Amino acid sequence: MKKDVKNEILKTTFQLFSEHGYANVSMRNIADALNMSVGNLTYHYSKKEDLVMAVILDQQENFIPPKTPATLKELDDFLSRRLEKNKNDDYFFKYYGELETISPKVHEIQVEAVKKRKKKLQESFKILQQKGLLNDEEIEGHIDALIDVINMIRIYWMPSQEALSSAKESPMDCLWSIIYPRLTVKGKKAFEEEVRS
Repeated sequence: MKKDVKNEILKTTFQLFSEHGYANVSMRNIADALNMSVGNLTYHYSKKEDLVMAVILDQQENFIPPKTPATLKELDDFLSRRLEKNKNDDYFFKYYGELETISPKVHEIQVEAVKKRKKKLQESFKILQQKGLLNDEEIEGHIDALIDVINMIRIYWMPSQEALSSAKESPMDCLWSIIYPRLTVKGKKAFEEEVRS
């Protein structure tokens, strides 16, 4: 397959999945958007499951991991960028549970992505503790549990959620409301200076 044809198919598929969701896009929709026949599309990708797999693998291949946040400002930027990625990859998060049923490989990619984010946050929180900005754990496993909640908010928050009107545009206040109580006095001062200012 020519690389430019492949890239155009993946780009269009990604756009349609993002706009309409995986379940609401057919091979016919993709072919029509590409101005090609369904037969031509299925020559390259035989079914929609192959296409979503190719889109996810393409994103994974082109993903550049961010550096580990070492300050509260960098942590804020890290969380904001991840949430912006949610908006751009809305179909991946909105249909998180549905996508994992498509194939074991998709589920494996999803799990690995969450594990990588968790590791970055673990490293970040350790650095922040060493700098005296974040309190040590009072209960064993508390930081890991906090990171799990951060990841859950990130995965399941949608810009379109009407029920959470205060977090509709961004759940950053929600995220900081669970991190802030763990900050030391020094950390709270740094938060006001670096993040709130």
